[in-house]
Amino acid sequence: MKFDFYLFDLDGTLLDLGNMGTHADHILVQTLQKLNVDKIPNRTKRRELWSSGGKFQKVLSRWGINESKKFWKFYDKTDFEIRKILLKKKEILLFEDVKIVLELIRNHKANKKLAICSNTADYIVDFFLKYFKINNIFHEIFSMGGANQECAKPSPKGILTILEKFDFDPQNETAIMIGDSIHDVLAAHKAKISSCLIDRQKENETRIYKQWKIQPDYVIQRLQELIDL
Repeated sequence: MKFDFYLFDLDGTLLDLGNMGTHADHILVQTLQKLNVDKIPNRTKRRELWSSGGKFQKVLSRWGINESKKFWKFYDKTDFEIRKILLKKKEILLFEDVKIVLELIRNHKANKKLAICSNTADYIVDFFLKYFKINNIFHEIFSMGGANQECAKPSPKGILTILEKFDFDPQNETAIMIGDSIHDVLAAHKAKISSCLIDRQKENETRIYKQWKIQPDYVIQRLQELIDL
């Protein structure tokens, strides 16, 4: 384990929610319906929201939504409601290799640091970290709240905030962002740290990563492989 700082995405990386793209889109459609949007944009246009970064308000405005805070509040509430239903059905799980890998890093003699950098609402992240009893493994947690959506990946702001708290010295220390999407890779690239794409071969997005303009520094199929990087 050559890195000093390990930053992890949550959904799709540590937490198995099935098809993440379908999950997020289902919540988005329900949110737009609750906000009485006259014409629900098609799937292609809905995808624009997730790649808009800090410009998400422009996308929402085109859909007739001018109060972004209200939108995200509805979105997060809907997301949490659906997740709790899936949890009762045991359709949300930690991937089986998560705890052992996190504990190996946490207990390393070189005092490695671990953090969560997630686009999911803060209270949802806290709930699931505690539910699966991995909250105490992480030294820092950065997740979304109503006031900081502009920090969502692919923005590097979340990563940079974490590294600043760690007093990260890029001249003498190394950091890596581990995630399951292009947004994780782009955020790491912008923050000038290494990126690792975990391709669990469930998502269409990860299957086409070789077509991305910015490539991940590492690609793994199982979290266990992280130990050998």
